[in-house]
Parts: sequence; structure tokens; C-alpha cells
Amino acid sequence: MRENAETLFVASEDIATALNLLESVEVEIGFDSDDPESIEKAILAVEEAINTRLSGHRGDARIESAILRVKSDFRCAILEQASSEEDEDGAISSIQTLH
Repeated sequence: MRENAETLFVASEDIATALNLLESVEVEIGFDSDDPESIEKAILAVEEAINTRLSGHRGDARIESAILRVKSDFRCAILEQASSEEDEDGAISSIQTLH
């Protein structure tokens, strides 16, 4: 029984490490709010940064769920920023996203 307890402790420690890494993701991106392709490239850049940051901690369902949630939060933030700047005359939007 003790072996199982150690295994659970290690798994919990790995999850905590992964979640700390995920919470500290910082990405600076730029996009043209009038160009859907530019917006999508910005979203993909953020997702790639998250994937790279967490590459050594993938596989656990709780970590995967957290990654999906953070990616969704970033996507929503970028889309919200883009839609709020649509009235500007083709300005490039730069945002720094922190989580």
C-alpha cells in the first residue's frame, strides 16, 4: 500500500508543477484585428507556446483539461481584443497576454 501512496504523491507533484508552468505562461503577440488569418495565427502562436511550455507534463487528464481551459481563455481574450478594435483603421493590435 505504501508504494501506491508514493506513486500518488509523485503524480500530484507533477500535476502541481505542470499547473504552475501553465499559470506562468506569458506570450507577446501582434495581429491585425481586420484580418481573420492574422488573428488565427496569433491564437495558434499562443497555443504552440503553451504546448512547448508543457511538453514534458502531458498525458494526465487533469493537466490536459487545464491546458484546454487556458487555451480557450487565451482564444477568447484574443477574439475579444480583435473585435473591440475592429473600428480602428487597420491598426496592428499588440497585446501581451498573461495567465
